[in-house]
Amino acid sequence: MKNVLIVILLIVFGAGLYVNFGMSQNIDQTDIISGTSQEETEENSEDSGSETSGEDGNASDEAGDDLAFSQEPLQERYTQAVENNEALIIDVLLPSYYTDGFIETLAGQFGSDHIEFNRIDVDTNTVGLTELTVSDNSDAVIMDALQIRDYNDEVLPERDTDNLTSAYMNIYNSGKVVYILGNPNVHEHENLAAVLAEDQTYLTENDYFYIDNQNTAPDGEFYDYDAGTLTEETESIIAENIYGYMTE
Repeated sequence: MKNVLIVILLIVFGAGLYVNFGMSQNIDQTDIISGTSQEETEENSEDSGSETSGEDGNASDEAGDDLAFSQEPLQERYTQAVENNEALIIDVLLPSYYTDGFIETLAGQFGSDHIEFNRIDVDTNTVGLTELTVSDNSDAVIMDALQIRDYNDEVLPERDTDNLTSAYMNIYNSGKVVYILGNPNVHEHENLAAVLAEDQTYLTENDYFYIDNQNTAPDGEFYDYDAGTLTEETESIIAENIYGYMTE
């Protein structure tokens, strides 16, 4: 009888050990599998996020890299700048009636990390214009035509286009691509309108790179007379016209 009881107790004890050990092992394996699956999911999510971010960044860069300039010499310099991971440098010669934010507006139109716009202030009208200073390392120059400046200084009847074109040629002969930036008729005056039309005809027919803005028509005001500057809307349209003229 004692032997029977001992055998039964041994069987019960062994069964208990088996159940406890088996369940513990299954739980541990489940935790391991769960943890591994979670880690893989997080890694895949991180990889996916990194790839998406990289693709977005590359898309932005490629949008700027795909710019095509209408003037072949400038296109060649831009292509070389992109290949060397450098910047095409463009000086922008402006009188004081352009706001401090105009360069940023212009850069936003082109949307390229490989173009650097440098503002250089011009404090003269065409009557007093002798020469214009530009950067030695710039590839191109956008010079204002100073029609509004001549009007504001009340020298529009004496406007000297020869001084303007001489300054243009001096810069051109230094090996830079040069553009003349025409003004809009911000004062909506017939005398200014006549000069704008004459300049557009003369400069275009004589093969100057002339960016015409005489038909600029903002929905709001042209000019902030309190600040003595173009309005933000007017500058945005001018920036669009520059981009439209310089690129294909």
